[in-house]
Amino acid sequence: MRNSVALIVVTLCGLGAEEASLPEDFHRCRQKDPKLNECLKAAVPDAIRKMKLGVPSLSVPSMEPLHVSAINIDSGAGPVVITQNYKNIKLHGLTDTILTTYKADLNHFRLRTDSLTPKMEFIADYIMKGRILVLPIQGKGIANITMLNLVVKHDLIGEPVTRDGQTYMHIREYRVKFIPKKVLLYFSNLFNGDKRLGDQMNIFLNENSDLVFNELKESYENSLSSVFQDVTNKIFDKVPMNKIFLET
Repeated sequence: MRNSVALIVVTLCGLGAEEASLPEDFHRCRQKDPKLNECLKAAVPDAIRKMKLGVPSLSVPSMEPLHVSAINIDSGAGPVVITQNYKNIKLHGLTDTILTTYKADLNHFRLRTDSLTPKMEFIADYIMKGRILVLPIQGKGIANITMLNLVVKHDLIGEPVTRDGQTYMHIREYRVKFIPKKVLLYFSNLFNGDKRLGDQMNIFLNENSDLVFNELKESYENSLSSVFQDVTNKIFDKVPMNKIFLET
């Protein structure tokens, strides 16, 4: 698809935006803490859970589910050639994420972390057309893509932005790699509602879910990394760096 704070989420706030603060119940970590990474490994998932209903003061949307307006995916090579258009997307399960590792290099504005989400569901209206192996596929309906025990490798590359004497850590690039243990796929109303063909194709998709997902994974990663970058910058572009990572 081309659409945790460091796992989280829409454009860079204007340069005239007012300085904001994290909610009082967010746990802060200190930059000079020798156990900074351990602190962040616990603090970030706790913050994500507290953002379940969103943070209106920072314009952070509800995280359960996280709504995404639309994304488009094109796969034009290999055994899977599909054009997919998704709208009214809901991402379920992000607030159950835990972090397994965290490495912060604040001097170079770099954050790296691995996370585990037990179950992430991507539910959306879809339009799809293409082929899988030699089989044509087309449909328009509801899609449900479920990733179980999803390991995500996050690499956040930031840069300093100075505004009104304060330094903000803007995330200019957010890279993700998805490693799910299992992927479940379901598309309603395939082949114009032909139940027999639709049921057969959904069975085929799940019997070959590793192949299908691996062919489309890069597009999914690019799209969702953009979503995570947007949410992260909702916070990082409004809250000075020294109020997220305390200096003393």
